Amino acid sequence: MTKEIGLRPTFTLFLSGVIQGSNTNDDLHTQTYREVLRDLVKEIHPEADVICPVEQNPNSGKYNEELARAAFMQELELAASADVTVAYAPVATMGTAVEMYRAYAAGRLVFAISPMARNWAIRFLSMRVFEDVAAFETFVRSGALGRAVVAKKDAVVRETGC
Repeated sequence: MTKEIGLRPTFTLFLSGVIQGSNTNDDLHTQTYREVLRDLVKEIHPEADVICPVEQNPNSGKYNEELARAAFMQELELAASADVTVAYAPVATMGTAVEMYRAYAAGRLVFAISPMARNWAIRFLSMRVFEDVAAFETFVRSGALGRAVVAKKDAVVRETGC
């Protein structure tokens, strides 16, 4: 999934995060964090292809059962196939946890932005947990995200010889 452009490998980044969370009705959490994270990553890493499931399924709350199931399963596959998953979980979010698991099980990089650092899903499925968006921003601006992508790509090459 990665290609070389100049000296920086292109990579895909899946934006996982709370949508409905623990709401028991159809209310959604604000999604403004997605634009903030996308803009941050694209500013520092213009070579990144940022995948946002909310952008891909903007009317998902109105989907019938069949279409909703297909969209959910597609999002899980996108998380598993992206080079990096960034999971925004300020509250408990089952969909985000499943996306994190799929990415982790596929051997992908997973970073969480969450105050719930002791939560087992957050703690054990993430390469690193950031308390808030500002801490993640510091990480990205320092070049550490790019270095993690390169290190992972290099490790895959060493393992597979490809």
